[in-house]
Formats: sequence, structure tokens, C-alpha cells
Amino acid sequence: MVVRMNMPFVSVIILNHDGRDYLKPCLSSVLNSTYDEFEVILADNDSVDGSIEYVRHHFSQAVKLKVVALNKNYGFAVGNNMGYQKVDPKSKYVIFLNNDTQVERDWMQEIIKKMENDPLIGAAQPKIRLMSDRNKIDAAGCTIDYYGRPFRLGNGETDQGQYDSISEIFFALGAAIALRKEVIEKVGLFDSSFFAYYEETDLCWRIWLVGYKVVLVPKAIVYHWGGATAKRKASMDASVALKYRVFYRRRNQLIMMLKNYSLSNIIKYVLPFGARIPVVALIRFAKGQSAEGLAYLDAIWSVLTSLSEITKKREHVQKTIRKLPDSEVMKLMISPVG
Repeated sequence: MVVRMNMPFVSVIILNHDGRDYLKPCLSSVLNSTYDEFEVILADNDSVDGSIEYVRHHFSQAVKLKVVALNKNYGFAVGNNMGYQKVDPKSKYVIFLNNDTQVERDWMQEIIKKMENDPLIGAAQPKIRLMSDRNKIDAAGCTIDYYGRPFRLGNGETDQGQYDSISEIFFALGAAIALRKEVIEKVGLFDSSFFAYYEETDLCWRIWLVGYKVVLVPKAIVYHWGGATAKRKASMDASVALKYRVFYRRRNQLIMMLKNYSLSNIIKYVLPFGARIPVVALIRFAKGQSAEGLAYLDAIWSVLTSLSEITKKREHVQKTIRKLPDSEVMKLMISPVG
């Protein structure tokens, strides 16, 4: 059933880098959404596989579609932030969507209807199912433990309705995250220093701190391959792939916690976690895994040499953004296991 009610304008940003094979099903499904008032911005991170030419040829009649060609691969955070600069000024909501997704026709309608009915929702995630098995869940929301380690709720479970209630979650998976534009203006977008990993986790943490909620909207369904980025990374030079897997994860995890935790929880959780990283590096060296050991040490060194910049970001979060104490935000986290 096509929606004809007066609903606010939405901008959907799809970041792409050498993902031409995913673009036709992704864009076709989004452009076929039942929601009326929206645009799609394809932000291309300097693809060399002909992605832009393919889209301009096959979607030449798609009036809702804009193509933004970036001059290099800026990564997830900056690439999406640059796409955001092109949103229509009248947009009330912005949805970031991975290029290896497909959506059900009413997905946008369900998300926006819920966000319109509850002005305290700053971000929302649809129920994300696996493209490879559409009966199984990829993520019904996400959380972290006190050390910042992420977990996808429901991952790999057969969907039997166990996540069909609208619920509060710590963060929305970056594969499909809807944001209220006025909240973006309060807390900012993705941390431009991250490049890859933890961008959406950090952003949603700030959304909670400023007093808004992040929720799962289970009636909105998105399907996700989930392995597209990993496959591209696997084809990289081994040292580059290792930097993705180890360096950015550990580095960004530490930066995120340093920015968003209160001082007492930095002492309680961040310092002990950071102290473990050199130990892990030594174990990797002892096992002959020197490249991985170096990646751990590089992560710590990057944090230490960036403390001045991190401190400035932390002061902004703690003095300008924070409205809730850690005790409230940590109710959405889980206790560490192991």
C-alpha cells in the first residue's frame, strides 16, 4: 500500500567503494520504497570498478537519486559525512545505509512513523536480516560491554518474532541507521578520525549522553550481505587488512571510551583495557605474529600521540553534549564476559 500522508522529507545516504555489483539491487529496492518524500545520495569513495558510470547509465531516470563523486577513499566516517553535506536543506531525517543491503518497501515508512510519534528518539535501526538466509537475523540492535566491545543482538538467530517489540538499544548498526537531523546538529556526525570501525557506536553513545534514545524498529526490515566489506579487505595486501582488523578497532575503541566516559570510568575501564594491549602485543610477538603485534602497538601509540586532539573532543562531549550520567547510559551496556 502506497503512503500518501504528509510525512517529513528524508535523505538516504549510501556510501560506496568498488561495490558496483551490489548497487542495482540496493538502489532499486530503496527507490521502490512506499514512502514518498525522500532522496537518495550515493556518495562514492573514488571507486575504480565503474560504479559511478554504471549508476548514471542504469538509473538515469531516477529523479530522486544524486551521485556524489569523492576524489579519494575517505573511509566510512568521512565519506558519509561528506555525503551528509549534500542533503536537501528540508530533510528532517537522514538514513545511512550500506551498499550491500536491500530493503522491504515499507521500511522507511515504519521508521519515520515511529520517530515522528516519539520526539525523544534520536536514532533508530530497522531489524536487519541476513541476505544469505532471510529468515535469520544479522542485528536486532547492538550493544557494548563496559570495555567497549560490541555485540550484535540476535546475530545468527532464526527470526521467530523474539525481537518484534520496539526496544531501546545502545547503538544502531551502521549498515542501516536513521538519525533525526536536529540531533545530528547537537552531537555532530561520525568522528572523522576513525576511518573504519566504531563510528556508529561512538555516535550513538553521544546521542544517549545528550538525552535522546536509540531504538530498534522491528517492523522495518533490511537485508544485509554483511560480508562485502570483509571480502574487499581480504583481497587487500595482508598488512593493510591487518591494519583494518587490529589497528583501527583497538585505536577507535580506546578513543571512543576516552571521549564519552566520565573520569571515574576511564580509570575503572579504559586504563586497564589500554594496559592489556601491550601485553597482547607481546603474546603475538612470542607466537611469531609480529605484524599483528606491531598493529596493537601502533594502536596504542596512535592514541598516546593524539591525546591533545582526543582531550579537546572529550571536553566538547563532557561540557557541551553530556546531559545524562554514565549510570543511566550504562544500563544499555552489558557486563564484561572474559
